[in-house]
Amino acid sequence: MYEVQIMKQTFVTGLACLLLLGGCQDLAVENPNNPDRAVAFAQPGDVVNLIKGTFQDYWLGLQNCSSGAMFYSTIADENSSSWANWGMRDMSSEPRIAWDNSPTYNRRSSTQEPWFDAYRGISNANDALQAIARAESEGGPSNNVFTREGYDTNLLKAFAKMSQGLMHGTLALIFDQAFVVDETVDLENDQIDFRTYGEVAMEAVRMLDEARAIASANSFSISAADDWIWGLDVDSDRMVRLINSFAARIMVQSARNPEERAAVNWQEVLSRVNSGITEDFAPIGDDDGTVEWDCLKFYGQNGTTWSRADYRTIGPADESGGYADWLSKPLIDRLVFDIETSDRRIVGSASDVTVDGSDFEYQGTNGPFPAARGTYHYSSHNHKRYQYYYNGNANGPMPHMIMTEMDMYKAEALLRTGGSSDEVAMLINKTRVSRGMLNPAMGSDSRGSPSDDQSHMDSASLWAKVKHERRIETFQTATGLAYFDDRGMGDLVQGTPIHFPVPGRELETLGMAIYTFGGVGGTGGAPTAFRDDGVDDPVPTFFRR
Repeated sequence: MYEVQIMKQTFVTGLACLLLLGGCQDLAVENPNNPDRAVAFAQPGDVVNLIKGTFQDYWLGLQNCSSGAMFYSTIADENSSSWANWGMRDMSSEPRIAWDNSPTYNRRSSTQEPWFDAYRGISNANDALQAIARAESEGGPSNNVFTREGYDTNLLKAFAKMSQGLMHGTLALIFDQAFVVDETVDLENDQIDFRTYGEVAMEAVRMLDEARAIASANSFSISAADDWIWGLDVDSDRMVRLINSFAARIMVQSARNPEERAAVNWQEVLSRVNSGITEDFAPIGDDDGTVEWDCLKFYGQNGTTWSRADYRTIGPADESGGYADWLSKPLIDRLVFDIETSDRRIVGSASDVTVDGSDFEYQGTNGPFPAARGTYHYSSHNHKRYQYYYNGNANGPMPHMIMTEMDMYKAEALLRTGGSSDEVAMLINKTRVSRGMLNPAMGSDSRGSPSDDQSHMDSASLWAKVKHERRIETFQTATGLAYFDDRGMGDLVQGTPIHFPVPGRELETLGMAIYTFGGVGGTGGAPTAFRDDGVDDPVPTFFRR
């Protein structure tokens, strides 16, 4: 049991790290929407700015380099990079090692920043919701100070609750446990305990559903010019759809192993997806990456200096035998090879392997990484689908949740619940045929098994084709997406942590022993599911049908 004073300390620590200790982050970013707490509620407009800034709070905790954007991609073998930055070399090298959770580890930001950024944003949302509640108790729903000054309190509450849910979702996806704190918690008197990741995920969805209920019952809109969600128009109907899609993501990707993934309420996921987004969700950066910044779509598109597309992602599409040969060799003998494939997203020509695909660029050379760090980090290609963002000085659309992600959740739900194979094939073909230029999947194809390896081949199962479309199409969209998906499907490299511990700095503040996960044969290293504390952990109710 941990007293609420500790929770208050968590918020204070996180806020101080962002605003006072610039050295806490590799990339310091000023948040102009985060006013000083002493004056935060001097005027209703200050509260509005606090709420407006909560989307930025969510984004900073995921898509920044210091928040682990490239780190979570490399440990999923989506991007490949052996540079030491953000822990990429330490945690994507093989054999896998345990995460160093020391408060002094110089790559600690990849777990520390998502933790403290999330709690900073949660605190901002809670403070704003409490301020609105006080105003409504004093002036009533129709005559409070916000309404008198022209602000729509339904919009404010829905947006704050949505952000609150998204940031609890971040905590559930990354960490083994976390605190759950909404605006109803009394920080002076309530006792707050750590909750398991499954419980945090359930609470995140509950908060999102509270936002959905407000948006469903009211009509409001945010213009792109207002820049709440950078460059996008968002009305109450679109907010409902966005919330449903985020909830589906959290429900699916919280699973830590194939058993939990199978136990997800797939009928509910299907319902959420059917009521979710109808176009890609892609906030638009237009400030040269000052705040509106996506590390994955900047450094992840630079194959000459920063990264390459990992062979474990694009290699399964090889039809020459090169990938199978690469896998069969010891790590020290794995070298760059050319991929031959009929998937035109990867290679653009049937007769010339050096022709760029639509999504991947041929490099041919070993890559920018030192051979001494492992030639298995080499790759012939880098990702280029979002190279416009890199070439545009970090300006342009930043796809964060695309329709293919939702389509593949729907396809997986249909496969798991005995749904139509014809519909699964149709969902696969949306991108397989139009973008990959591959022969269409057929409803008569073998359904296969969730354990099937990723494959684009005509003879592959529907499960294998779903894995391929998901892997190629969602490449470098949301931070951690490939990692979360691989662990739930049981596809992480052996020894990769299946989640991360509460950051060592927080544990030190709490006076708790530092613990960690990962390493081949280690606690919480794939495919091991849980911390070995001598107690069998039950499957969280979140994952029970």
